[in-house]
Amino acid sequence: MDGSDEEEHWNLPTSPPAPFLGPEASSSEHTVGASMAFPATGAKGALGLSFSGGSGGMTSLSWRDGRFSDWTVQVGEKFYHLHAFLLARASLFFESHMSIAARTEQGNFKGSDLTEVLPTSCHSAFEDALDFMYSENQANFEAPASKALLLLKIADILQISSLFEAMGRRIEAAFEDTAPLLLEQYCRFHIPGTDDGAALRQIRDGAVDLIARKFQPFLTNTEMKTALLRLPARVLVEILDADELLVASEDVVFDFVLSRLQLEEPPESDGQNSDGSSADSDAGEKASPSGRPDCAESDDEEALWDKVRWAFLSSQKFAQALALGKSLLKPEVTLRALTARSIRFDLGGAEAFGSMGYVASLVPRRPILPPGVPPPTSTEIDFCFHYAHSEQYACGEALRSQPKRIGDVVLRVLVFPAGTDTGVARGSLSVFLEAVPQPNWPRDWEFANIRYGIACIRWPSGSGETWAAKKKSDLWTFKANRLDRGWHDFLAPGEIHRYLGPDGFVCIRGSLEQECLGRAFLLNQGSHTGYSGGVGDAAGSSASRRSWVPRSHPEQQ
Repeated sequence: MDGSDEEEHWNLPTSPPAPFLGPEASSSEHTVGASMAFPATGAKGALGLSFSGGSGGMTSLSWRDGRFSDWTVQVGEKFYHLHAFLLARASLFFESHMSIAARTEQGNFKGSDLTEVLPTSCHSAFEDALDFMYSENQANFEAPASKALLLLKIADILQISSLFEAMGRRIEAAFEDTAPLLLEQYCRFHIPGTDDGAALRQIRDGAVDLIARKFQPFLTNTEMKTALLRLPARVLVEILDADELLVASEDVVFDFVLSRLQLEEPPESDGQNSDGSSADSDAGEKASPSGRPDCAESDDEEALWDKVRWAFLSSQKFAQALALGKSLLKPEVTLRALTARSIRFDLGGAEAFGSMGYVASLVPRRPILPPGVPPPTSTEIDFCFHYAHSEQYACGEALRSQPKRIGDVVLRVLVFPAGTDTGVARGSLSVFLEAVPQPNWPRDWEFANIRYGIACIRWPSGSGETWAAKKKSDLWTFKANRLDRGWHDFLAPGEIHRYLGPDGFVCIRGSLEQECLGRAFLLNQGSHTGYSGGVGDAAGSSASRRSWVPRSHPEQQ
């Protein structure tokens, strides 16, 4: 696929051309001749034939220069000097239009006005359609991904079967990688309530399904993310509503919706679409570029917030949401968000809040796990993150899972995808288990001698292979000045690629061993003190690569 969307622009007449006068009006003539040189009698080999008309030879007709044109096509404010035979040979629409014009004798002016025939969003792709119709090698015709579906729509309307088949093959071959671009093009020409035909409807439904199943991987591609942000709110609602939406956490959904609603203008500052067409003239269903939408779009965009599953949003993102203000988050949406979290964490649950008339979805997204891996137990914490390339994260950049309460201790997985900034080799995967202090804990809280484990789960690499995991374990006392414990070099540089899933996710599972569950309660604090791990243990805190060694005077700890 050619990744370039660069196009040539041609200055075309802005008024109808003069009637075609025929070849006799040409002011120049060119005469060519040929001579034959016969071989001598008895000579062996091919005839020595040579062309004496010069080196120029025949040149193909082009729609760009207008030579010998006999049919004019208007698309918006542009006029094209074209050739009736080539148009009629390629398009049943033009053949029919020309036949009608010949029977009705419309005078000297011969042409077609496609301004209202083609959707406005397709106007910018008409020149690409001309390139195809005039091409002498249509089998090798290439179109940018940003126009493939627009060309399919043009081919459908103008009944250009060869272009329809070529774009169909082009779309099918690149569908897995360009679904957001295709859906964005569809929404530009689709008029809600109308039927665009079985083929286009199949592409649209397939794109919606695929985007849901590859949502976060698509967001790592700038071009695909831009296309997703341009989708109409009602289409995004359909995508974000899916339980199988592929995201590492609900924070990804929140960040996307916030980016969508914060758009103040289209990506192109001149008010045009990515292909140069007017952003204000499309008749189809489009994304509203403004942060101040009209009433109809406002309802759809409010529905976008309702597709964020607030009960599973991290506390940091939830605090960010509450600080957005009424312009981005209406009070009624805030109330529903608070209610959703209360239902999940309040022991009364749905019984306590059911009388309010609505209960937000408490179904989490589909977990990202290799096939065959059992879901986490009550003593295990799963954390997945997306890893597209080695430069995606900075050294020292931290990611944290949602906290999980096990007994009284609250723990989460702490990951540094590019390693900590403590001198560990660049590209290492650093993973720790971190205690999250709670307001109700005493100042001298302590969970002593907690044996924990951290595993990185590997996806099967071939048929018949089962999942596997690299696991390390350690013994540690979690307290106020020693919150986390783990390994700076859990995976060596470059080793992370062995653990990537097919969509680029890494899955980490932290756990508490059964033997120490009795020490995961504050009522037992004080029964064990100090650190019982070996001095030579390779584990350490995220702040330092040195293992913690107990001091000689416990009162100084």
